[in-house]
Amino acid sequence: MKQRSSSSMPPLHNNSSSSRWLLLLSILIYLLSIAIYIHPLTLSPTPANNASTNQNKSSQKWTLITNPKPQLDEAHIMTPDNHDIHPPPSTTAEQHQWMEAWRNDYWGRPLHGESSHKSWRPISVWSFRFLKGQTTLCRIIFGLLGRVIGSLVEGVLKFVGIKCDSTIIMNGRQSIFQREELILTSELFIHRFVNVLIHVALVQLVGVVAQLLFATTAAGENTTKNQRQQRLQRYTQYVAQILFALHPTHVEAVANVANRPHLLALLFNVTIVDPNIPFLAVGVLGAAGLLSAETGIFQYPAIVLMMTAIQYRRELALSMEEGEIVQEDELSPSQEENAESEEQSSPPSSLSLLLKAFFTLLPRYILLVMTSVSYLLYRYTNGSLTIPDGLIRPAENPFYNKIDNGEWTYQHRIINYSYVLSLHIMKSFGVEIIGFSHEYGFDCIPEIKLPILQQTSSTSWAMDLRLLLPLSLVVFFVGLVVWAWYGWNGRHHVKDASESKKQLAAQQHDRVQRLLLLLTFFAWLATLFPIAGFLKVGTFVADRLVVASTFGTCIFAGRLIALLLTIDDGDDSSDDEHRPTLAIRPKTIIKHTILLYLLTNHLAKQTHNRSSEWMDEFSLMTSSLKSCPRSIKSNLEASKLYSGLVPQMFDLDKALALIGNAQSIDPTYCDVHMQYAHVYFQQEKLIPFEKELVEALLCPFTMGQAMTNWNRYWQVMLSGGDSVANGRYTKYMQRLQGEIKKAEKADAMKAKKDSGRDEILY
Repeated sequence: MKQRSSSSMPPLHNNSSSSRWLLLLSILIYLLSIAIYIHPLTLSPTPANNASTNQNKSSQKWTLITNPKPQLDEAHIMTPDNHDIHPPPSTTAEQHQWMEAWRNDYWGRPLHGESSHKSWRPISVWSFRFLKGQTTLCRIIFGLLGRVIGSLVEGVLKFVGIKCDSTIIMNGRQSIFQREELILTSELFIHRFVNVLIHVALVQLVGVVAQLLFATTAAGENTTKNQRQQRLQRYTQYVAQILFALHPTHVEAVANVANRPHLLALLFNVTIVDPNIPFLAVGVLGAAGLLSAETGIFQYPAIVLMMTAIQYRRELALSMEEGEIVQEDELSPSQEENAESEEQSSPPSSLSLLLKAFFTLLPRYILLVMTSVSYLLYRYTNGSLTIPDGLIRPAENPFYNKIDNGEWTYQHRIINYSYVLSLHIMKSFGVEIIGFSHEYGFDCIPEIKLPILQQTSSTSWAMDLRLLLPLSLVVFFVGLVVWAWYGWNGRHHVKDASESKKQLAAQQHDRVQRLLLLLTFFAWLATLFPIAGFLKVGTFVADRLVVASTFGTCIFAGRLIALLLTIDDGDDSSDDEHRPTLAIRPKTIIKHTILLYLLTNHLAKQTHNRSSEWMDEFSLMTSSLKSCPRSIKSNLEASKLYSGLVPQMFDLDKALALIGNAQSIDPTYCDVHMQYAHVYFQQEKLIPFEKELVEALLCPFTMGQAMTNWNRYWQVMLSGGDSVANGRYTKYMQRLQGEIKKAEKADAMKAKKDSGRDEILY
């Protein structure tokens, strides 16, 4: 009997020309996944950059980014105060400081501290500490690679007629490659380049996993059916890779270095889906995924199910090679008649193969369970499982405390979070409902009111049309469940008792495979569980949380598109059956290339443009306000651009208008007072400045900065002996002291109430 390793795969076909095409396609996908990010990371419009704007007199110029500025949370990574990443010069601290990341959160604060967000990501912190280009040679290499790739992509874009209005080729092409310039390559650019390389590795893993998940099961290496399955497998691999490389929701995780943990956790976790990975590596890589990002644990069900689906397919392929099972459409009519007349032994059942795959992988299941339990127990003992309530802002997550405050019922919560979850699912599918924004806080997504049907007049009713989105997804998922059980044609309903046992077994195996694939697909979508409304999280809607789910959706979308591209291969003919190979015709390659271009062109433009927006605070805030004009945090951040953060855009009237927008949306958003004070001081409106500074002192989120400004200001004002100023100061202090006493009394009452509750409980 012929034996062959279940993991081996025959070549696609013997046509050397097609093999060269496939090799070229693999190289192009690899280069595409790099270039789509390196070009905007190296050259982008940077209107907030004073030197760039003065040189070009236009915010639309694509210029070489010689000194990139950290955007948003990147500032926490690049600040010298973060000693876990930037250790102090002390020799003793240098020897021991790196282990502090084990005891601190992602931002360098002690995990047990009240100000900690409990984001325990030591491996991600170490990646910043040890991969930042400390040597001159490293800076030159990264700088040279970035500028060469950026220049090449720029040339290709101009050649195909896409104008970025760049100055890199027209002005100073040689100067950008001088050694003096390359030495100045910033640490931030190197961190961003590393993010791109991690994403490129994930693109390659998507292809590997797609091959494993949809490995051919047709018996015989030279049969036409086998070659068609291999072609379909290759198409699935390449299309899935292209979709993942160009997925626009990845931009937030790739272009912003602070979101690297989401890439690292996924990289470590998906590496272990192959059942042939050494057992020890499963434990090490699985633990590394958990220590990279706390969301990594939600990927474990998808990893386990994908691992099981791959192993089951291998067991099935091995049984088919041994002749124990045939595919339901593999027998000719004459073979079926012979099979009916022969006494055959029962082929292995789908349950037996599933149990075989389960027990083969059981040690790995146990190892992953032990790893996750140990991780959760450790986080429970150091009190880092939940975020303190005081650190969750309604401006960032407006729905988290609605029930606690008595504003919502559980029905409200289910309906509203079903819409939020649906937005993330659509993002995973590559469909943007609201628009791209780095911040989707209050009041970007208004809540859905109850009852669902609202009476607008005496004779008419209306429903919030946003509810159609989750309802449509439910219908879609139900349809997938029906397909997984019945298949495309429902041929598993066999009423003819003469049909061969092997065909019946094949139908059951097909059903099991479909169910495993469906469960794997659902498990990848389940990585969105943190934002489904059951857990206390500090964010609301975020592209970075979608990255893990796209690993699964891109593979399955790639399979669907591959089926559509190869649908004409299903027409069997006698000529095809006798052909030694099933070579891909050049005409077919051209047709498929055009179809893929039309499919991915929109994704590529979105990813490229969104990456360039992340390179500059002005374009980032502008895009956020475009998608979420009623986001209070986006309005406040945009006002800072016009109040001095970007000197060449200085416009205090516009800054005041944006602050007013934020305050009108939510009058309780106390952060606006610090910004009001900043603007009024520059306008030399001292009385309004003093009043707003007092309000900023009473805001817990601006108290520290406000106290510094308060002390400096009144030290100068009171030194002149102005009695009027002294009277205002006394009045302000009386109010502050009164508010402090109220807060102390409220804290005492709360402590007493909590103490009474503890006595009842214990």
